[in-house]
This record gives sequence, structure tokens and C-alpha cells, in this order.
Amino acid sequence: MKDTMTDDPQKFLEVALAAVKKAEPVFCKYFGKAPGVTLKPGKTPSLVSDADKEIETLLSKEISAHFPKHAIVGEEFPAVKKEGAKFTWYIDPIDGTTNYVHGFAHCAISVGLWDAAGPLVSVVSDPINRACYTAVRGGGAQKNGAKIRVSSRRALKDCLGAIGWRWSEPETGIDLLRRMAPRAYRLRVLSSSALELCLVAEGALDFYVGTNCLTWDVAAGMLILTEAGGIAGDWGGKPLAVATQSSAIAASNGKVHGELLETLEG
Repeated sequence: MKDTMTDDPQKFLEVALAAVKKAEPVFCKYFGKAPGVTLKPGKTPSLVSDADKEIETLLSKEISAHFPKHAIVGEEFPAVKKEGAKFTWYIDPIDGTTNYVHGFAHCAISVGLWDAAGPLVSVVSDPINRACYTAVRGGGAQKNGAKIRVSSRRALKDCLGAIGWRWSEPETGIDLLRRMAPRAYRLRVLSSSALELCLVAEGALDFYVGTNCLTWDVAAGMLILTEAGGIAGDWGGKPLAVATQSSAIAASNGKVHGELLETLEG
């Protein structure tokens, strides 16, 4: 086991990228034909496949081999806790598993590293569309190595945004549509929080609102968005806390954030 323990964010990014690159062929191999698809029970029922488990196992193994003192929290397996760990990795092996299972090309591998100050390093890979988003705190955000920035739109009436909600609570989705549809130019329901945040980061979307996001859903995308000049927080305007329970998220280019929060409040 290597112990490349370091406090260098660039080293963290290098290892995360290498791990994700190893996972991408597995992701592509099973896209649209994932084996072992089942419905996970619990408060937030969702699909899981053998591909989710294989990718998470690969990512966790690669990261632990380099950083054995780091904690790891993934979607599919119990957390790997380390006494006194300064760093925690949040892994979503396939964000958008329902899309993945159906062969709808809007799904991603999401890997985010947090320290006591919050998100530090992020990688969100969309292997099917050959897009890889990265960020290091204080270093800006990139897509395939090129810098990205949020859009310049300043009014919701001109904005294209995405919304999402727990599929088992349709009334929540209807309520969200009632709030947002009269104010925004257009809405989309795409169902991959990690990618929605990245799309806001690159200016393809102007905002994203989700009613029930888990930490591994947004841990990487949040940093990519903020490093691209956007804002991500809860519906009250506060930063999202690290937790495994569901929480609502409001993310935008920053210029329409006040109006977005007002709309969600109404």
C-alpha cells in the first residue's frame, strides 16, 4: 500500500483523475445494459446496479491505496471511517443511475474531496459524452482542461434551469413546478445533480434546484460551480452542511440567486 499522504490539492486531483479514468471503461461497458439492477429500499428508494458497485469498489480501492488515512463515504457501501481523518472523499459511482440503466446519456461519475473548510477537490466525469469537469479550491473550474464560467443572465425570466425531486414524492415536484414555471424562461428535468451543477458552471444552464440531494450527489459539483463563479447552498441561502441525509439545494450563476431564493420561498 502506498502512503502518498500529502496536503497538496494537486496531488489529490491527480489521484482522483487517475482513479476516474480507470472507472470510465466500466461505466461505458454497461451503459444501457447494466446487470443486477435492483431497487434499494429505504427513505429514498433508488435504482442500483452491479455497475454502481463495481465502480465504487474500484474508486475506493484506488484512493485508499494512495491515501490510507483518508475517510471515504460512498453511495453503495458503508463508509470507510478513519480516526482523526483530515480529509473525506465523497463518491457517487453513477449519479443518475436511472438514466444510466435506460441508456439515457445524462449520468456521471462524481468524486469530491472535503476538508474542514469544505470542498477541496472535485472530478465529475460524463464518459458517454466525453466530458470531464474538475476543480481545486481557489484554482478555478475546467471542462476537459479548459476554464469554464457561469452565464451572465440576470433575470429568471431569461433563464434556462433544471429542477429535480424525489420520484416517490410527486406532489413535491408539482409544487416545485408551480413555483418555478411562471418565473423561469424554461425548465428541464434531467436527473443527475452532479451534472446539473456542472452545466450551471459552464453556463449551459443558469440554475439548478433539487429538493432531496445526498452529500455524494453534490459534493463534487458544488465546488466546480463555485469555482466557476456560481453559488450553491440550501433554499435559505446558507451553505450546505456535510451530511448523509437528504437536503434541498439551490444553485445558480450567482446573478439570479436572490430572485431564485425568493421564488422558492413563495
